[in-house]
Amino acid sequence: MTLNPILTVALIGEADIVAARQRARQIAGLLGFEAQDQTRIATAVSEIARNATTYGAGGRIEFGVERADPSSLVIRIRDKGPGIADVDAILEGRFKSVSGMGVGISGTRRLMDRFELESQPGRGTSVLLGKCLPSTAPSVSPAYLAEIGKVLAATGASDPLAEVRTQNQELLQALADLKLKQDESERLNAELEETNRGVVALYAELDEKAGELAALNGDLEQRVAAAVMECQQANDALRQSQKMEAVGQLTGGIAHDFNNLLQIVTGNLEMLSRRLPADDLRLRRAADNAMSGAQRAATLTQRLLAFARRQPLAPRPLDSNTLVEGLSDLMRRTLGESISIEVHLAPELWKVEADANQLENALLNLAVNARDAMKPGGTLTITTANGIIGEADAEDDTVPGHYVSLAVCDTGDGMSEATMSRVFEPFFTTKEVGKGTGLGLSMVYGFVKQSGGHLRIESSIGRGTTVTLYLPKFTGTVVEETPLVIGATATARPGERILIVEDDPDVRAHSCDVLTELGYRIVAVADGSAAIDILDGDGPIDLVFTDVVLTGTVNGRDIAVHAHAVRPGTPILFTSGYAREAITHNAHLDEGISLLPKPFSYDDLAARVRLSIDQALAVRA
Repeated sequence: MTLNPILTVALIGEADIVAARQRARQIAGLLGFEAQDQTRIATAVSEIARNATTYGAGGRIEFGVERADPSSLVIRIRDKGPGIADVDAILEGRFKSVSGMGVGISGTRRLMDRFELESQPGRGTSVLLGKCLPSTAPSVSPAYLAEIGKVLAATGASDPLAEVRTQNQELLQALADLKLKQDESERLNAELEETNRGVVALYAELDEKAGELAALNGDLEQRVAAAVMECQQANDALRQSQKMEAVGQLTGGIAHDFNNLLQIVTGNLEMLSRRLPADDLRLRRAADNAMSGAQRAATLTQRLLAFARRQPLAPRPLDSNTLVEGLSDLMRRTLGESISIEVHLAPELWKVEADANQLENALLNLAVNARDAMKPGGTLTITTANGIIGEADAEDDTVPGHYVSLAVCDTGDGMSEATMSRVFEPFFTTKEVGKGTGLGLSMVYGFVKQSGGHLRIESSIGRGTTVTLYLPKFTGTVVEETPLVIGATATARPGERILIVEDDPDVRAHSCDVLTELGYRIVAVADGSAAIDILDGDGPIDLVFTDVVLTGTVNGRDIAVHAHAVRPGTPILFTSGYAREAITHNAHLDEGISLLPKPFSYDDLAARVRLSIDQALAVRA
């Protein structure tokens, strides 16, 4: 007695039950079973598979052929559940279950020629089903079974809705057969009408019920299709939400510590570069290469935060036409002479509310991707427009309304549908190793979604790609701001004193060195409690420069609240590798918050400290 395996199907969820039923029907058909036996086998498999997923925490199905006399189709279904305590009662038909498990098992025994059940508490359940091959079945040689395996691998499981429709068609066929028999009975009863009126009335009632059942079945098919579609959409949304939350927790967890480490590296590299002899080109080149690597690491962290929608944004009303015009010159220098850039700006374009720096980064990422897809050259077109997304056009979680669109179109090779389905996955790239991180489009997608917008991508092989960003129309009032001019040196004025709050000793030492070099007087502490003690003292404080996330119970936001209470008007400059919720709301910086992200440069720190102090002085004046 030899068992030749054909196919193994995993059982995890509801979709796998439908797939198992489809596979059972396919295999039965390939082995020569008639349609009625195909339905019996598929029904038996789906009943036991449902038990395995519902009560047995999932498992697997093994299809095979037992070559004997006669040969038979053998199906073994194993689960990982707690086992069945009432096996004997179920097999003898004495077990009554509100869930229907016993009914499914007993019904399955009547559908198959062979039925074996093994179950032990805590070790799962194994059910073996057997059906003798029909006399018309082809020879089940190893070569033919291998051919069946190839057919199954090539076809795959079909749409779950197709299986539901097949089941419904079988039910309708059964009803049609019943109707034919009923009509025949009515014909016979018509001949006996005078003597058997009661039988005629009974069949008339059956005819009415059959019609009601057919109508109910039609409605049921629609309801099942709608329910399956709704379930699929809900599962897709849940998986996406869980993926985003997992990536967010991962990136948020590493961003703070990782950016602190990068701050130490980049800060000391800057200090080293400022002190290296101008004529020592070899050491300067080594320092520049190290700085370039550290900056790429910082960019990678920011892109991960952008994809996870955890980067702190500072949105403000923007004219997208002005931003695109200013960016086009930079794109021409970045993309090279082989790329022709065309810009089409819509007149009277609505304003949007977005983070200008991140929007520029998003457009640059799209332009670089377009350049790489157009080797050796091509045309890049950027188009702006006003538009309305209606209820019928809204996709996923898009809110219908007025939007400004920014479309980046290239004449490159385009993408296949398989690539299109994965372009927003982090670290997915079609470029050569070392040519890309796979985070460019992920970052763009995360930024647009975090800004309340929508992103659409259209592409086909040989016809290029168009990526369109939709940002909501700004409906508020634009407040004109007069920017303060910072001197080239951005150094301290005589006597200015800064309170530095940083729990990482190396970062704290670097900040002290830079600000001391700029001429500021410094008082530095390692935690929030010490900072509050300083603020409660008598010494002057012209600026509080504090990390957001600190060791202990007092964070940077708590320090700022206390400073405003005891020293009104004192400017606060926050810094952080990951701002978290302390100074953000839905990853948007709270109003009035000034944040210098880590890792920051010598010039960035000098400029932001000078700007914060000067803005506070301007308010007081």
